[in-house]
Amino acid sequence: MKKMGVDVKGKVVLARYGASWRGIKPKVAHENGAAACLIYSDPKDDGFYQGDVYPEGPFRPEHGVQRGSVADIPVHPGDPLTPGIGATADARRLPIDKAETLTKIPVMPISWGDALPLMKNLRGPVAPESWRGAVPVTYHVGPGPALVHFKISANWDLHTAYNVVARIEGSAFPDEWIIQGNHHDAWVNGASDPVSGMIALMEEARALGEMLKQGWRPKRTILLAAWDGEEEGLLGSTEWAEHHAPELKEKAVLYINGDSNGKGGLGVSGSHSLERFIHEVARDIQDPQTGKPVYEALREYRLEQAKEEKDRRELRERPDLRIEALGSGSDYTAFVDYLGVAALNLGFGGESSGGVYHSIYDTFTWYTRFSDTTFVYGRALAQLDGTAVVRLASATVLPFEFTNVAETVGRYVEELATLARKEGSVDVDPLKSAQETLAKSAQAYEEALTRASNSGTVFRKDAADLRALVQAPALRARALYRLRGEDDALRAGSPRAEAVGGSEKGCAGRARAPPGSGRPSRRRCKATPVTTKPQTNLARHSRNQNGSRPGDTELAEIGLANDQ
Repeated sequence: MKKMGVDVKGKVVLARYGASWRGIKPKVAHENGAAACLIYSDPKDDGFYQGDVYPEGPFRPEHGVQRGSVADIPVHPGDPLTPGIGATADARRLPIDKAETLTKIPVMPISWGDALPLMKNLRGPVAPESWRGAVPVTYHVGPGPALVHFKISANWDLHTAYNVVARIEGSAFPDEWIIQGNHHDAWVNGASDPVSGMIALMEEARALGEMLKQGWRPKRTILLAAWDGEEEGLLGSTEWAEHHAPELKEKAVLYINGDSNGKGGLGVSGSHSLERFIHEVARDIQDPQTGKPVYEALREYRLEQAKEEKDRRELRERPDLRIEALGSGSDYTAFVDYLGVAALNLGFGGESSGGVYHSIYDTFTWYTRFSDTTFVYGRALAQLDGTAVVRLASATVLPFEFTNVAETVGRYVEELATLARKEGSVDVDPLKSAQETLAKSAQAYEEALTRASNSGTVFRKDAADLRALVQAPALRARALYRLRGEDDALRAGSPRAEAVGGSEKGCAGRARAPPGSGRPSRRRCKATPVTTKPQTNLARHSRNQNGSRPGDTELAEIGLANDQ
């Protein structure tokens, strides 16, 4: 807009959902002097342009509004007042004006029906073609005679959030934890997001309970979590992870995430060390529509969608399908980006498009008319997740496979090398050398595991050595974000300061969000455990030094207050 001679200083910016994470829009508007920001859903993305609108069809009606957090998640997720530490009742909180992730100007979502009168009264240059949608008006960038009366009432109180965590104690390796979670909070009704994912987790928990009654016990400890406050900024999972960080860094070996579930092909993203494993599981789960293995149905779909012969050839010849990388946007963020724990994000979709994301229309009626109408994909997800958890919890050696990691990193290095050649001043040879070393190490690990398995010694010392290797703390030691200035003082004075440490921050994410949803290429500021109330768990477990247990129901104080 600057290039078009449009100055937004002191004005209200009207932004269209899509193209970037919704929180970026008010952030950039503020950086350019805007007084406030409105974000609307364009019918070209998820409204009448795509098909019949609700209730006749699945798409967003004229006055449908998409809610969503606009916190600066790329800086850090979770409670904006307790970066890096669990937001317990006694945690020291930043003053609100020091909270880095809070949006600095008022922001509101509106429907395209409410945006229409404003757009009719905009003048100035016609918007670039890629900015234009399907609202029945010429798209001008402004300014014009349009005036907005913008009034927001905000509540800064602290509130309690509830994480529910069930635990099954491992029989052989109780200090190696397989963690699985799905959030249970929603914007309004939430039939698709998150209930469709949560019911699969609950069905899996029921099945594990039946197995326990029959005498089965996992070798590793299993934790099943229902997270609170995900929609407002990954609150429950982030604060739980920060609160229990020292123990999780020692014991958490893998996290499996769910969110929403629909009908269609398997969507899988995650750590590439689990690429081969999850596809082995997918080969044993039946696709509800075709009756074929989920893996084969996914391969066929990708072959149909592939535009180039080289992509089709790889799909036919490569032993494993590639999975997308994780960035941020759901409850895996604290595990993969902060704790450095390998993670997967699983769900079905692609054939249940619509426009009810984060709106009042995400109801049971909508879901049973336009999405997984007979819940067969909910069953398939429970089978997929449950099979993965049982195999991981029962394996003598965790099924990490690092040659795919090395290959994927090699592809990233090649992409960087291509960019570097255009710039002409960046030397990527050290990066290439590091990738080659990684590839050799990965191959050496595979050979050592094969030898141990063939000789039968994998059940003794070699297994312990291999487990120690994949659990090495050095693989996890990176910083999620750096606390500066007053934040450092906060850390020093906090009773939970020792919980801060470890891992890198990412902010891309899986690319499965609805068009115009505002998620960061796939998606998503406040608090967690305040007191602990012991719940009846599935097995005994020891307490942490602070008296709390990751297997208890966790209560959480969520809020934005500088004096509490």
